[in-house]
Amino acid sequence: MRPEPHENNPAPLPEKPLQARLIEAALQPVSEDLRRLNGLLPGYIPTESNTAAAVVRHAFGSGGKRIRPALYFFACRLLGYAGEHLMPIGAVSELVHTASLLHDDVVDNSPMRRNKPTAHSVWGSETAVLVGDLIYARASEMMAATGSQELVEGFARSIRYMSEGELLQLENIFNPDMSEDRYFRIIECKTAALIGTACRSAGILAGATSEEKQALETFGRAVGIAFQLTDDALDYVGATELFGKKSCSDISEGKLTLPLLLARNLATKEERSRLTALLQQNGDSRLHPDAVKWISALVTQYRTDEMTIERAAAFTNEAINALSVFPSGPARTNMEELAKNLVLRLS
Repeated sequence: MRPEPHENNPAPLPEKPLQARLIEAALQPVSEDLRRLNGLLPGYIPTESNTAAAVVRHAFGSGGKRIRPALYFFACRLLGYAGEHLMPIGAVSELVHTASLLHDDVVDNSPMRRNKPTAHSVWGSETAVLVGDLIYARASEMMAATGSQELVEGFARSIRYMSEGELLQLENIFNPDMSEDRYFRIIECKTAALIGTACRSAGILAGATSEEKQALETFGRAVGIAFQLTDDALDYVGATELFGKKSCSDISEGKLTLPLLLARNLATKEERSRLTALLQQNGDSRLHPDAVKWISALVTQYRTDEMTIERAAAFTNEAINALSVFPSGPARTNMEELAKNLVLRLS
């Protein structure tokens, strides 16, 4: 007979998805660095505005795996760097990412992120954009404090690419003819560039060789592309627990990602015509749920979510191969394991 619930015998919490547990395990070697960083992040943004302070607390208290600083910390360990800029530049990689999310949520008019209301839905778009600007500015001060022009130029270039990626994505909302090349350029700009720069910055601070710095950037960019491909594949099968967004949120907003582009290329003439009609008649508003359901079924029919994961695995291999310039050891193995675990399986 099933025992009655009791305050001293609470029901067990549901177990986290396997993928989430794999990522947590892979992050364990830098868990202490990440714990310290989480405690420091809000304090890196001084402000005289109570509203801005509230937005900052909200933005950095919304969870997230801190993948960018985690990869940076791993790279620092690989090179043996533990100097005065270890935490500040780890923070910079997360500050830049967070500022971009504040802006992107306004552009996309997203009401939720990681199962919590977005900043603009609580405090308004003007406040969210201005706090994003404030965070970018503070990150720039922290970059400059290193005295490294190379490091500042790297992050500045990444921020430019992120803006370009968002603009390219906006140009292709509900575009049934968007090419795979354009899609990959968008994710290179929006996701991969910053991760590559974060990894390279560890090499800059550690005084690494040009070959080593390039290897770290290649590793980071490839991991970034693989991570985004995985995210885009899981968007069609449900990934709320991992990424804080509902299934098919991208196509609902008119964003064509690789699973749909591949399905479009494999579809019959009639299916392509229907897809084009659904996207073109929608204009710039959200897709009707029936249209989303049909498009999701098309991806399932041609199994292009699985094909996308296969592409992600290829980029993961590219990332791991880039690390071959470094000697084998625990730090390199940890980086390789994290890269592997970020590419989540659908089965």
